Amino acid sequence: MFRSVWRRRSLLLGFLRRELGTRYAGTMGGALWAFIQPVLLLAIYAFVFRLVFRVQLPDLGGNSYVTVVACALWPWMAFQEGVQRGTVAVVNNADLVRKVAFPRELLVMAAVAGSFTVHLAGFGVVLLALSLWGENLHLATLPLVLAGWAVLAVLALALALLTSGMQVVLKDVDHMLGPLFMLGFYATPVLYPMSMVPEAFAPWMGLNPMVHALEPLRAALLQGQWQIASLLGMALLALLLLWAGRWVFTRLSARFEDFL
Repeated sequence: MFRSVWRRRSLLLGFLRRELGTRYAGTMGGALWAFIQPVLLLAIYAFVFRLVFRVQLPDLGGNSYVTVVACALWPWMAFQEGVQRGTVAVVNNADLVRKVAFPRELLVMAAVAGSFTVHLAGFGVVLLALSLWGENLHLATLPLVLAGWAVLAVLALALALLTSGMQVVLKDVDHMLGPLFMLGFYATPVLYPMSMVPEAFAPWMGLNPMVHALEPLRAALLQGQWQIASLLGMALLALLLLWAGRWVFTRLSARFEDFL
């Protein structure tokens, strides 16, 4: 797959430019919506959990609740949006798929890459703003954080290849993703760190791969920890799922024209 993508990298970049160019076409805010939406969500979560429920956080480097959530919210949103937009990438380009012969997975890759590009840029702005605000962020761990984002991107691509192929055949896969991601959001330590999870439930939550992807990012930025082993394990899982997702996608792609 990697050799095939490299040979067609100019086509992939063209799809990526189109993905970024059309994402907010015709809107007044443009690309700012990619930054505004997570910020509004962050403000709502801070109001509900800190001012209404008055959740008491354990000490995480002396940082505020906003910073604790922000370190995981942007990666989660990139992952969720990447999978959801990748799922409908082939269906949304049905005319192109029917008329032109090219590797269909490039459409999914461009959709996932576009989501991660937009949200990674927003994440960088947020980290800069929090640092200027006086939050105690360990920016020396940014190489590990970027590696974590790369692992999440591979994982999102793996799932998107699987779901995009199924979407062409079943048509309602994208409708199933909304409720599943809503459940996954609260079952993943985005609004809270794993240290707040009761011991009886911690082993069950540990079965969620996103725990091992997001917690190292948060620990790196808030506490300066380099949890390399967790990310390596996630990288191996992501590559295995990528192989499986592409295998399913390739099998289904031979019949795409019959269903589009």
